[in-house]
Amino acid sequence: MLAAARRLVAERGFEETTVEAIAAATRTSKATLYRQWGDKASLVVDAVSAGSGIAIGTIDTGTLPGDLHAVADMLAERASVNVPLVLGIARAGQDDPALLGALSARLLPEVAALRAVVVRAVGRGELVAEPPAARWLQHLFAGAVLTPSLTGGPGRVPGAADLRDYVDAVVLPALGVR
Repeated sequence: MLAAARRLVAERGFEETTVEAIAAATRTSKATLYRQWGDKASLVVDAVSAGSGIAIGTIDTGTLPGDLHAVADMLAERASVNVPLVLGIARAGQDDPALLGALSARLLPEVAALRAVVVRAVGRGELVAEPPAARWLQHLFAGAVLTPSLTGGPGRVPGAADLRDYVDAVVLPALGVR
């Protein structure tokens, strides 16, 4: 069901994807989908999240630069699929508070996992304390991943080399790593 919902949203966009279309694609009933997810927003966010390939909590290379490069690699690997979906959902979320709420709730564990990367670095002695910039990491990475599509067109997404350079030039210095 989630794969079908993700495919339909990628093809049609959030607004044009209906619960009826997802039910038809999965040969199930609308009632089953509503019973499981409650609303279209929750179903779509679960579908997009389940296929995102993003699991920052699984990263622990033993060093702060290594962890942040691994985050960059993970984001770049799926950017061509995830960026159009995230931008479409974010755009639709401006008119749909339930969608924005479901998306925010789903992103919170990844934001916490990103902050945990810095906490581990402090624990290892790589950083003296958690720097103020740590609370902005999700914004730094989201900007790096989404901005190329916003400024260069829908097909423009950053590659791993771009994001690794960004980590070295922007993120690590912001965290006080020289």
